[in-house]
Amino acid sequence: MNDKFNISIEEVMKITHKSREFIINAIQQGTFPGSVDASGKRRNVHIPRKAFEDYMNHFNKSPSEELIIALLNSLNEKSALYKDTQHST
Repeated sequence: MNDKFNISIEEVMKITHKSREFIINAIQQGTFPGSVDASGKRRNVHIPRKAFEDYMNHFNKSPSEELIIALLNSLNEKSALYKDTQHST
């Protein structure tokens, strides 16, 4: 089902750089907008375009790998400085 109110899973895959399986699992776990009908052999996915856009623009605040590394490096440096000042007093 792909119309102006829904977004295809292929579009979501391109935008998020995630696999079909990842997206379907995230929807089933409730961490991603949409619904999955698994009553047949194949899982049918329904992703409302508005909910997806809201999620990507407002609720998806996952930090990038670069940000996580920078934060860890900063914390390590501060920890080292703190230890140095404790030993010199």
